[in-house]
Amino acid sequence: MKLHPIDELLGEAVEESSVEEGVLWVSVKGAAPALVILEEGPEERFVDTLRKLVPITGWRHGNTYAHLTSTLLSACLALPIAGKPLLDMPYRVYLLETHPVHNHRRTIAITIYSE
Repeated sequence: MKLHPIDELLGEAVEESSVEEGVLWVSVKGAAPALVILEEGPEERFVDTLRKLVPITGWRHGNTYAHLTSTLLSACLALPIAGKPLLDMPYRVYLLETHPVHNHRRTIAITIYSE
């Protein structure tokens, strides 16, 4: 499993939109990725805990663990937009690639709602 920070990408999208109050909806396409908000620092502990909850081996289908992990966490997030920055430090938004594959691309959809 691998965490990829995407909070800067989300912050840029909000900044480009000029929306000061609203909701940012972000989703990632696929059956295995997930989106999470984590405090900076204990990210590896989070991944280790996931590996204990959903072991990688022992399944009939090779990447069952990836699908289960994604289902437990979610591939969508809704974040409030209420000024800048999007998230207060020390939190970050990560794309969790539960089944890393070389040369694999993920599509992240960002939608911003406001009045």
